[in-house]
Amino acid sequence: MILTFFQQKQAYFLQIYLPYEDEVYFETEVTVNDVFYHEYIHSVELSPVREYYKINEQYQMVATESWTQSFGAGLPYEAKDELEMKDGFIIIKQERLIEHLNILPSHLFPHSFHVGEETVDLSGELNGERLRIRVITK
Repeated sequence: MILTFFQQKQAYFLQIYLPYEDEVYFETEVTVNDVFYHEYIHSVELSPVREYYKINEQYQMVATESWTQSFGAGLPYEAKDELEMKDGFIIIKQERLIEHLNILPSHLFPHSFHVGEETVDLSGELNGERLRIRVITK
């Protein structure tokens, strides 16, 4: 009798995780080169900010771009790898590996998370919650 063992393929998931509650609020499967971003209104500059990320070949998160309409407190101000202008935004391109992304959204200004066709409102039900964006395997 021949026994065949099938190795189950690992799946990777992007999560919005609530570390203090040890609870997953949102989860979606991701593949290599998937892009996601979060968008918010900066509380001091009162201008929109978008921060883009992608999933690399090792299923790690890579910060790729910051989109801003102004410079000031808490916003990027140094030239990085490449700058570009598009639709009224200054786009700062720089790839850097990140383990996870910690976010503390507020109800005072809109804050949202976007992946694929899905959008999660972070400033509504999750306002004041400490969030962690991360990739896990199952």
